[in-house]
Amino acid sequence: MNKKVTINDIASMANVAKSTVSRYLNGGSVSEHTRLKIDRIVEKYNYTPNTFAQSLKQQTNHTVGVIVPRLDSIAQSDMLRGLDELNKEDTFLIINTYQDSNRVLAAIEKLHSQNVGGIILLTANLTDEIRQALTSSPLPIVIQGQDEPNFHRVIMNDIEAGLIVGQYIKTLSPQRVLLLNVDSNIDYAVGHDRFLGIKESLTHIPHQEIITDFKLHLTKKDSYKAMSKQQFDLVVGATDRIVVGAMQSAFALKQHPKFIGFGQSFFSETVSPNLTSFEFDFFETGKALYRLFVKVRDHKPKTVQRQVINGQLIIRESTKKSNH
Repeated sequence: MNKKVTINDIASMANVAKSTVSRYLNGGSVSEHTRLKIDRIVEKYNYTPNTFAQSLKQQTNHTVGVIVPRLDSIAQSDMLRGLDELNKEDTFLIINTYQDSNRVLAAIEKLHSQNVGGIILLTANLTDEIRQALTSSPLPIVIQGQDEPNFHRVIMNDIEAGLIVGQYIKTLSPQRVLLLNVDSNIDYAVGHDRFLGIKESLTHIPHQEIITDFKLHLTKKDSYKAMSKQQFDLVVGATDRIVVGAMQSAFALKQHPKFIGFGQSFFSETVSPNLTSFEFDFFETGKALYRLFVKVRDHKPKTVQRQVINGQLIIRESTKKSNH
């Protein structure tokens, strides 16, 4: 096997300085005559630059740490697909933290020790310790999920979503409503912001709020317990997955309330009746997140960047007058 040629070899064969070859390889300015000479040598010897060595020299690392709270989330898997859709040269190192703040801290520390080129944090919530770890980091960092004013971020417009759903609830004139929420200490945007407008719309309407979980089997158990004691004519859940658990409970109890969820998932049009849901485009959100990360990493904006993703209420059979 022939010895692989080096930049020094190319410079010698082309009778130019090593710096000229480096400029050529990095897309810099060289004369047309010199470019043609180097072109021929590169083609003849099938020269491939050592991109790892180049990145070290340029102090650029295209490995990006992506911290995810739950890989079983449809929203977050769609965002990861969106990230990868636009990516051309970065390598994503994905760490699942199972909604555990200690795991998040450990992930941030691990990524720093591996000298990654930046961090994208899909977060359900930030503790003071996580905020401190991110604030003290020299890396470019973008977060998604929580409207944290000190960090570059992409957020869903959960407050507006709740207001729109709340206005729609009024048109349904429910007599008793079951709210299936999640702990705001686990996910503030969903557990708090998303339900502000909903609760405001229910000021004069009897309702019961249950704090449940994102996991389907736990939601099913919690909703069954509530619905076996009291009949509801409307169930509103923090996510589509949560609502599906309630739909299963209602079916088992032979009850037929209306249902409203949040998300953009396969659940909406595969369950029967099809689910009315406030939908965010999480795939496009992932793209927006990657664009923002590249902007922060490559251009270092002087002001904190904030991008808000809006959604829309899609009305389906689950809130029609008869859904059974």
